[in-house]
Amino acid sequence: MYSFEQSEQLKLFLLSLGAGFVLGILYDILRTIRLTISKGKAIIFIFDILYFLIFSLATFLFFLAVNKGEFRSYMIFGEILGFLFYYFSFGIAAKSFTDAFVKAIHKIFSFLFKIILAPFKAIFRVFSQIKAKISQIFKKLSKKYEKNRKKHLPKLRRSEERRVGKECHISC
Repeated sequence: MYSFEQSEQLKLFLLSLGAGFVLGILYDILRTIRLTISKGKAIIFIFDILYFLIFSLATFLFFLAVNKGEFRSYMIFGEILGFLFYYFSFGIAAKSFTDAFVKAIHKIFSFLFKIILAPFKAIFRVFSQIKAKISQIFKKLSKKYEKNRKKHLPKLRRSEERRVGKECHISC
C-alpha cells in the first residue's frame, strides 16, 4: 500500500466532487423519466433501486479508474457532497424545468390520445344509438307479445281443460 501526497488526495477529492455532481444530473434524468411514465409508488421504488444500483456501479468504476480500486472514505464523502451541491443548487432549477417539461409531455400525449380515440368514440356512439333503437323495437315487440299472450291465454286454458277432460274420460 502506498500513500498519496496531499495534492494527489485533493485531486481525488475534487474528482469525486465532480462524479457526485454528474450522479446528481443522472438522478434528475431518471426522475424526469419516472415522472413521465407514472407517479405510482411502485415506479418510484423501482427507479430508486435502479438509481442506487447505477450509483454504486459508477462509484466502483470511478474508484477503479482513478484510484486503482482502493477505497478512500474522503472520496465517498466527496461524491456525496458533489451530489448534494448539485441537488441543492442546479437541481432546484432543474426540478422546476423538468416539472414543466413533464407537464408539457403529458399535455401533448393527452391531446394525441384524444385525437386517436375520437374515431373510436364516434363509432361507439353510433353503435350505442343502434343498440338503443334495437332495444326499443324489442320492447315494443315484447309489449305486443305480452298483450297477445294475455288475450290468447284464457282460450288456451279452456282448450287445455277440454283436452285433459277428454283424456281423463277415455283413460278413467
